[in-house]
Amino acid sequence: MRKCRSHWSQGDRERHQRRSYYYEGPHTSHSSCGGRTREEVVTPPLPEHAAAGSPMAMSVDFKTYVDQACRAAEEFVNIYYETMDKRRRALTRLYLDKATLIWNGNAVSGLDALNNFFDTLPSSEFQVNMLDCQPVHEQATQSQTTVLVVTSGTVKFDGNKQHYFNQNFLLTAQSTPNNTVWKIASDCFRFQDWSSS
Repeated sequence: MRKCRSHWSQGDRERHQRRSYYYEGPHTSHSSCGGRTREEVVTPPLPEHAAAGSPMAMSVDFKTYVDQACRAAEEFVNIYYETMDKRRRALTRLYLDKATLIWNGNAVSGLDALNNFFDTLPSSEFQVNMLDCQPVHEQATQSQTTVLVVTSGTVKFDGNKQHYFNQNFLLTAQSTPNNTVWKIASDCFRFQDWSSS
């Protein structure tokens, strides 16, 4: 696995939030113009795979692919947890229509069920301490561009004590000729200190 960002300090978070992604990597749409919302992770088109290219060309292509996937994962994590904490009603915009969430062993599937589930959660304060990501091989995903994103940190839900958590996302790329929008296909959340609560 390629480690994109681990143990985010406040300085790292501030530098990351100030960073511009214009043409270099992902950016967040901050308006609802053109059908996009601020809850989307948008990147330039992904590189084409070198079909009959040299091993060196395929290696460079894969490195570019990994770098772009990790930048998209970093942007996604910022958007996801900010939306979870501050604009939860918009959170399902980050999910595919038939996405599945496993929350501490409880399965929720489909946008309506996800909306209902997120409405029942108390307000939250997430702190991400570690982020890791890697592209999922296209043979495992029927040639659908997919990235595995793993996060861990702490969360405090209103009225409850702080918990350590681990969360895994499978993000899938919805591509057009001009950009790529990343959506959650699968999400698995688990408290890491469940037995001590």
